[in-house]
Amino acid sequence: MSGVDEPKFQEPEADDTPAAIRARRLHEAMQHKSISMVLRAVIDTTEGERISIREIVEAFGERAFGLVIILFSLPNCIPAPPGMNSVFGLPVLLFAVQMALGRKRPWLPRRIMDKTFAVSTFAKIIDTAEPRLRRVENLCRPRLIGLFGPRGDRMIGVFAILLAVCVIIPLPGTNLVPSIALVVVAIAIMQEDGVMLGIGGLLGLAGIVYTVTISWALVGLALFGLRRAIGL
Repeated sequence: MSGVDEPKFQEPEADDTPAAIRARRLHEAMQHKSISMVLRAVIDTTEGERISIREIVEAFGERAFGLVIILFSLPNCIPAPPGMNSVFGLPVLLFAVQMALGRKRPWLPRRIMDKTFAVSTFAKIIDTAEPRLRRVENLCRPRLIGLFGPRGDRMIGVFAILLAVCVIIPLPGTNLVPSIALVVVAIAIMQEDGVMLGIGGLLGLAGIVYTVTISWALVGLALFGLRRAIGL
């Protein structure tokens, strides 16, 4: 320990409803468990016929950052109309900044967090996704989990900020590799897999280098054109 106290941040919109408390207790019981096991436990322990986004986020705790980053990064992993990179990249930037600031879980407006949907619908989604999810989980396991402590999460957040900026920049091809890297890093966060985190880091560095290279080349061309235009 360095002897310097970690800055403390007040978590926004703390919810002490029975459902949220139950979800937080579930998180404590399911730490270091796989994504599919947590999702299945959320379904099995839900009381009533509807479930809120807040309950799912609370159940994943710190790992919920991985969940939301995946949701907003996947659309940029496939060809999309111009401008869509910013639509999905801005929320990723928001979550990355929250990680870098030391938030324990992602913040979203209350009206979104409290949105509910049928447990049966959620169960059908999980039933469909679980086989594919388990295949991914078979490649991952908790490794080098010391990388995911408070300081490690902040460093990951700073790196995710750089990747999100690359995604948002409206240049050809600059959103694909960083978005894939964000998905890999998010999976690493959720599975607490340091090896997967390293793979995502290497992909992210490649994406950053590509973005910087393209940006520098375009700036050089613009300056060259400007010099020719004014006769220098």
